[in-house]
Amino acid sequence: MKKFWLGCFLLLLSCGKIDAPQEFEILTPSAEKLSVVVSGLENSDQQKLAFIQHGLASNREHPVVRTAEEALIEQGYVVVSFDSRHSLGKSSGTVEKARLSTFSEDLNTVIRWASGQNFYHEPFVLAGHSLGGASVLKYAAENPDKTGLVIGIAPVISGELWEKSCMQNMPDFCREWKKNGQYVYQDEKAYGNRKAVIPYAVVEDAKSFDILKQAKNIKNNVLLIAADKDVVIPSEDVRKLYRALTNNKSIGVVSDSGHNFDKAQNQKDLYEILTVFLRE
Repeated sequence: MKKFWLGCFLLLLSCGKIDAPQEFEILTPSAEKLSVVVSGLENSDQQKLAFIQHGLASNREHPVVRTAEEALIEQGYVVVSFDSRHSLGKSSGTVEKARLSTFSEDLNTVIRWASGQNFYHEPFVLAGHSLGGASVLKYAAENPDKTGLVIGIAPVISGELWEKSCMQNMPDFCREWKKNGQYVYQDEKAYGNRKAVIPYAVVEDAKSFDILKQAKNIKNNVLLIAADKDVVIPSEDVRKLYRALTNNKSIGVVSDSGHNFDKAQNQKDLYEILTVFLRE
């Protein structure tokens, strides 16, 4: 899958049809660093802009982010992706301090920064995965006039449902996580085999969030994407949000996929769902 996208990118770049992504370092109000990448600048004249936010203990290189980025660029968007603070990316902080509240603050900071750039345009698309999905849905509910399309990919629906799903689907793990207050996450295939301490406080913090109660405030077109084998954010939780939305809405379910859409086929299916939605 990576070779496929890299080949497409290099071919277009060699033909002079695509501008190289530009990386920026911006500061939060508390003077912490955020690493931001703007791609698809060759589409600036189309006045179509999208922001993408990754999930917990992740970064903008995650397959979900890269797949969404490719689909959006192909449909004429300038795409802003970034490493949230307290992630496994280039921004400040450690995963131990990650919360939905910090994700939301970072999304707001990046949008404010982008509003001063030449490529900025409203209404814009928001896309997010997992905790990033909760962040973009929250922003859309609070800022309906600024947002156009909203894309939630296996998004956290509420802290209560997140905990409930964890306890039902991974009871031994989740009881230990809650008891100890943290667990050590490490993926040998991702992020340079870096370790991260995942605090249970991130779940507790998310209990103040319930997008089901705010669904009526989202006035935009919404695409929700679930994974049929997701034990973190089960597809039924995503369907609960779909039923609660009162505006134009679509839902897609990727077969044989877990929460991170790890397989090449998962990413192809995700790309297809995104592309069909964006073309409508």
